[in-house]
Amino acid sequence: MRRLRLVLSVVLLASIAAPAAAAEKFKPFKLRTLDGAERTLGDLLGRATLVVFFFPTCPYCNASFPEIQKLHDAYRDEGLSTVWINVVPDEEPLIEAWRTRHGYTVPVLLGRRSVQNDYKLVMTPTHYLLDSNGRVLLRHAGYTSGDERTLEQHIRIALGL
Repeated sequence: MRRLRLVLSVVLLASIAAPAAAAEKFKPFKLRTLDGAERTLGDLLGRATLVVFFFPTCPYCNASFPEIQKLHDAYRDEGLSTVWINVVPDEEPLIEAWRTRHGYTVPVLLGRRSVQNDYKLVMTPTHYLLDSNGRVLLRHAGYTSGDERTLEQHIRIALGL
């Protein structure tokens, strides 16, 4: 009987939590580009949008970004929008040379110090895949080789491919 209650409790909690998680909206933002223009989340939403929080000297970001750039290149014509948001304002002066050195073309926004708290970031990179309405489809923190394959599967589903 005790085990049955435990199972029913887990099932009940899962059924309550699932709709809330599925409906989670990404917190809107208004941030500057490298050239000083302001962009909002609404300006960037595509059929699917990949938002990645990073900083240029983050070793895990540097390991993952060649793969993220490939996903951006492969799916942007299908409706994927991608943006990288810097979370360490002190590293803003490094970004342009870093992008050039690596050949990155993904747009970069400059986050404020509050971004880490606003999005409850615990590590970088942190990836958010959003639908066209800004609902969170996937949140993934960190990077291990191979994570890009899972991310690509979710991108393909979000784009209806």
